[in-house]
Amino acid sequence: MRRRFVRAHAAARVILGARLGRSPRELRFTRGPWGKPVVDGAADTHFSLSHSGELALLALAPRPVGVDVEYARPDLDVTRLARRFFPEAEREMVERDGRGAFVRFWTRKEACVKASGSRLAQGMGVPVAHTQPQAVVRDPTGTLPGPWTVADLTLPSGYAGAVALLGGGPFSVSSRMWYDMPPEESAAMSATRGVK
Repeated sequence: MRRRFVRAHAAARVILGARLGRSPRELRFTRGPWGKPVVDGAADTHFSLSHSGELALLALAPRPVGVDVEYARPDLDVTRLARRFFPEAEREMVERDGRGAFVRFWTRKEACVKASGSRLAQGMGVPVAHTQPQAVVRDPTGTLPGPWTVADLTLPSGYAGAVALLGGGPFSVSSRMWYDMPPEESAAMSATRGVK
């Protein structure tokens, strides 16, 4: 698990370096009040990293962005968690629709929280039970700055993920795959690709 965490962070540094035209080693990070990292000297490049199980997601955007991925663990008592954290309408949907609804709502909420750079507990009341491909959501209490435009991500079976951008404008998502493999497999793959 620790190795995957380190690889996800190393991959994020490589991707951010490529986006900014800098060596990954040169990147310096600072943290916001609740720990959200920011690249020094890159005010127009916002990012968010999330990992769960075998997947890691990195979102890059020109405005504050949050991304979350969750593996839908079968041992989670989703009804109890929804009763504790979610607004009534979402609790009822989780009781009716189960684990899929719970992880979908959870990832949407966490993506909004990450986009705002706040604490997770502050975002549990944000209503996210929409059915559109993208939806604008707001914190009814006004505790979190918003609004956010939220979209679900298409991920492998057993995972749910969402991305949220600060503001009400629509956005598009483009995906790139980063394959985590041991160095010896990576070297063998590179050698094979060089053969004509």
